[in-house]
Amino acid sequence: MTKKRKRLLIQVGIITVVFFIILIIVLGTMIYVGSTSMFLSAKNEMIDRDLLRNKEDVQSFLHLSEYLDYWREHIPDITRDLSEEEREAASGVYQREYDPDCLSLKGMDDAEKLVIAHDIYEYTASSFNSEQYMFNYDGIYLIDISEENSGFIYCHGDSHFDFTKLSLGEHLEFDINDQVAVQRMRRGDFYETEYEIVYFDDGRSYYIGYAPITENGKVICAICITYDWSTVRKGLAENLTVMAALGILVMLAAGGLLLHFLYITAVRPLTTIQRSVRGYIVDKDSAKVTENMNEVTSRNEFGVLADDISQLAQEIDRYTDENIKLAADKERVAAELGLATRIQKGTLPDIEKVVKERGEFEISASMTPAKEIGGDFYDCFFIDDDHLALVIADVSGKGIPASLFMMSSMILINDRAVMGGTPSEILEFVNRRICERNTLEMFVTVWLGILEVSTGRLSCANAGHEFPIINTGSGFELFRDKHGFVLGGMDGMKYKTYELRLKKGDCLFVYTDGITEATDPVNELFGTQRTVDALNIAPDASPEELIKNVSRVIGDFAQGSPQADDMTMVCLKYNGTEEP
Repeated sequence: MTKKRKRLLIQVGIITVVFFIILIIVLGTMIYVGSTSMFLSAKNEMIDRDLLRNKEDVQSFLHLSEYLDYWREHIPDITRDLSEEEREAASGVYQREYDPDCLSLKGMDDAEKLVIAHDIYEYTASSFNSEQYMFNYDGIYLIDISEENSGFIYCHGDSHFDFTKLSLGEHLEFDINDQVAVQRMRRGDFYETEYEIVYFDDGRSYYIGYAPITENGKVICAICITYDWSTVRKGLAENLTVMAALGILVMLAAGGLLLHFLYITAVRPLTTIQRSVRGYIVDKDSAKVTENMNEVTSRNEFGVLADDISQLAQEIDRYTDENIKLAADKERVAAELGLATRIQKGTLPDIEKVVKERGEFEISASMTPAKEIGGDFYDCFFIDDDHLALVIADVSGKGIPASLFMMSSMILINDRAVMGGTPSEILEFVNRRICERNTLEMFVTVWLGILEVSTGRLSCANAGHEFPIINTGSGFELFRDKHGFVLGGMDGMKYKTYELRLKKGDCLFVYTDGITEATDPVNELFGTQRTVDALNIAPDASPEELIKNVSRVIGDFAQGSPQADDMTMVCLKYNGTEEP
């Protein structure tokens, strides 16, 4: 395998190793905690039993506090062997009628006290020795827990049975004052057995069990069993180390098998898939991809992926062929749309030719379709030398259907207008003709005006179109004319002609709803009032400048928002006729 092909295997290997290491740590911790808990539980049961047994033996001495005081005051005598003469001098103490285990030292002479205290001490130490030797304790002590003599050893079992080496009169090598168990016993708030763990600076640690011994309801001393906890921990750690080493070896072997399995079932098929995909990027040969994918015999997800990639390559080839055809069709349509756009522009009047050498009026117009071609149109033409027809219209819809409907409507209006008649008669005729063949149920709004150039009299009719805006000397204002129904909406509709008398300098502005319905980024409409305000920026300007002002204000308002509808404007300024 190349370096790139090994990358997945290396990553899987790293993840596997990390996973196994974490697993070993978690399992090791669980085993250690579980082993420790089980060991302590078992050890607690054993220490509890021994503590309570020794406590029962020691507490059976009814005058124990007397013996403890005597032991503390006569340490050298208690820890030595007594002579025959000393025992003979106190031989009578055991022949008395009462139980020798309940003897009080207060009624004895010094020889008797020595023998009795010595024998009870030997009995206690011997019992401690047996327990310590049998259960491998580090030590069994009878200790003072009072604050004055905390840790003082009354009796200490020795596993070698050498009573001359017992630690009577010494203190424990650790301070018991801070231990919670000791503090509880001092307060009298204790359980039958209490436990602590003590750690030393040299690394040793001891597990300690206490059993308080009371006399007359007061704790006078305690049995203390110490267990070398550091040895136990060391043994557990050694066992866990061996287990961890074996676990690592087993997991390494398992990891190797896993990586080999992954290579066979995942990496090798994936390498074949990758090689085939890269080859397809270069040569676009789907047949070769299919051939390579057949090499992937795995029936897992990689086998399914190979089949899917083979089908995908074939689909891409088919899709590419279709796109090539669609691109050719799109180019043809684009060319046809370009031609249609030029044709539509060609149908609009040449304003300069209309107003050429005519000083009685000025006209300017603009049309900006929302698509390549639009459904708005305007027209201006002379019916005769003294009558100028002015038309603006908006066809329902946009695009090619609207443009075709627009052209037929424009031709109908033009042809009927040159035949003469009022604007209402012209619109009624055109409406009737449109309704006769309007299978698509389209309609067109129209504003039609016929200007008598010599007098300024403007005859108008409105078929559902926007209100015109007029400046008669005091600024532009909306002129709310009477609306008729749209052309093509219903046959037999009637329209009303109204007249305006234009004086010198008066100006007329007509437009389609693409102007007032232009929107900003938050979809607020431009509206009629903003249109009037834009015209009033320079109300006395030329028609061309007025249209530019409106276009500029709309652009600032829209802030780059897409144009939703065709935008068409026509502006006529009447200059009047020269006096003879």
